Amino acid sequence: LLLLPLDLPEGAELYLDRGYESHLYEDLLREAQEVVPMVIRRRNSRRYLPWMQYLAIVGRRVVETVGSMLHHLFPRRIHAVTQEGFVIKVLTFVLAHNISLLTQKMAG
Repeated sequence: LLLLPLDLPEGAELYLDRGYESHLYEDLLREAQEVVPMVIRRRNSRRYLPWMQYLAIVGRRVVETVGSMLHHLFPRRIHAVTQEGFVIKVLTFVLAHNISLLTQKMAG
């Protein structure tokens, strides 16, 4: 968790699964960066709260859905010679996804 490059605004919610459950790191995120960790916890965890668990699962479901929708747009391989070319191609796929959602919303 400490190796992830987090550049989040204050008060942002960070959705994490069970693999990132660490009370020490959660407290560090809260205090140092003022980020709210939304962790999907095990039932026998000391910090398990059913209502927080529900919010974390619903938020994580949104993240997973958007990720799978973006994954559906991507080809199996992205051929790029440079890192900038790769970033441009990924950016265009994300823009295509957003434009697709906007046209669906305007049409229906």
